Amino acid sequence: MNSGTTGGRQWLPRGMRLGLSALAILALIAGCGSSAKPAAHAASFTVVASGLDNPRHISIGADGSIYVAEAGHGGHTKCATDSSGARICIGASGAIARISKAAVTRIVTGLPSVAGANGSQSSGVADVVLNGGRAAFVIQDTDIDDTGANQFGTPGRLLGDLVVQRSDGSLRVLANLARYEATHNPDHGAGANANSGGPLDSDPYALVAYRGGYAVADAAANDLLWVSPSGAISVLAVFGIQHEVAPAGVVGNKALRVTAQAVPDSVVVGPDGGLYVGELSRFPFDPGYSRVWRVVPGHAPTIYARGFTNISAIAFDRRGRLLVLEINRVGLRDTGAPGALIRVPTTGKRTVLASAGLSWPTGAAVAADGTIYVTNNGIFTAAGSGAHGEIVRVSGR
Repeated sequence: MNSGTTGGRQWLPRGMRLGLSALAILALIAGCGSSAKPAAHAASFTVVASGLDNPRHISIGADGSIYVAEAGHGGHTKCATDSSGARICIGASGAIARISKAAVTRIVTGLPSVAGANGSQSSGVADVVLNGGRAAFVIQDTDIDDTGANQFGTPGRLLGDLVVQRSDGSLRVLANLARYEATHNPDHGAGANANSGGPLDSDPYALVAYRGGYAVADAAANDLLWVSPSGAISVLAVFGIQHEVAPAGVVGNKALRVTAQAVPDSVVVGPDGGLYVGELSRFPFDPGYSRVWRVVPGHAPTIYARGFTNISAIAFDRRGRLLVLEINRVGLRDTGAPGALIRVPTTGKRTVLASAGLSWPTGAAVAADGTIYVTNNGIFTAAGSGAHGEIVRVSGR
């Protein structure tokens, strides 16, 4: 079911949008809007590649190359109006990039990207993995109808899909995740819009190769799916709501108790073979409400770690320690705050490996030699902002 709103541009997983139909996420980030600039570099990390177009999740190939999902900056192929009344346009500016020895090569181009009519607030390719030397990736979707279709027609035909490369480089849709949400709705409408008649929503945002197929986190549907090698879809887990309190002044003059959906936006296979899922959580974005779930097929999901703020990615280091990337250390109501990369040992104190200089970090991955890479400036809100995204290497293995 809809993971949090009927309003606003979904440059983040749509579950982070406000959940109030009269408000768009742009109102929340007014403080950084069109004047946003890339963050200054910090001593805790080193830039290894730049010039990326709204990069989101990353993965490491067998050859050590970094593969990046570039959401792009929209375009002018076709425009429409989203459910908040904002004008949005689709173009073919999304891509899959490979970074090897600091050189950036786009191995897949022309992928759909949706943004505001001026090119700001884009969404598109959200995650990529290499499987058998070929890319597999998921693409975010926009408002869908009860069949899983979006408002862009043919230009938007890959939105909401899991796509794989063939051996000749051509693309094949392995699974239509938006259609699955429309026809199955695994969370049965639980959460903010339960019984409210709110629209169905699908926003596939993360994937990992798993048991011959792929585990996919749908941020808007609040579930974790498994896609078989033949494209059959089944449910691995559904993530329930929790309750937060929006402080006085955030929604009206009094504090308001609200339901917050999980918004699963990252998934990895842990050292024990289990699936681990990080959640962004939802408005009011209070610190400490994001959790990491452990999922074993056939069992209910369990909470592995809690107390985080707006998780955007997770990974495990070579010693089996969890790494959690927060897109904002103090919660998205303070849009000027930096992100944070946190190491979580099985016992003992958590360590912040990097924070200052991390601006809207969206992806994390660990190379075979233990090197930690993070996507920085992964979301750029300014109109006509160009390609400001970068990949950084974090010190402190």
